[in-house]
Amino acid sequence: MSKDQYWSCVKDCGACCRLAPSEREEAIRALGPKEKKLYFSLVAKDGWCRFYDKSRRICTIYHTRPEFCKVKNLTSIFNLPKGNFDQFAIECCKQQIRHIYGGRSKEMKRFRINLKKRF
Repeated sequence: MSKDQYWSCVKDCGACCRLAPSEREEAIRALGPKEKKLYFSLVAKDGWCRFYDKSRRICTIYHTRPEFCKVKNLTSIFNLPKGNFDQFAIECCKQQIRHIYGGRSKEMKRFRINLKKRF
């Protein structure tokens, strides 16, 4: 990854809404007790967030979603220096997109194209 790129969400992806606990152990370990309880309450039987509309690929509670759903909070959740946000977020998204849709998926292609360049 080039250091001149910065993270940006991709429309119609939703890979981060796949909350299956067996697939997100590292993320769950980083949460406090209250956040863990909330996290587990969001997981539907199929492993996706119960507020993620898979047919429209949107979060139905986007404006009131939990703090741990906001990518900008990754550095505080994982206790990282703030300067590492973009690199960490890009790698997290790449891993999750690859896991959910595949490394050659249209979602991954859109994500790579969507990476913004700093000037």
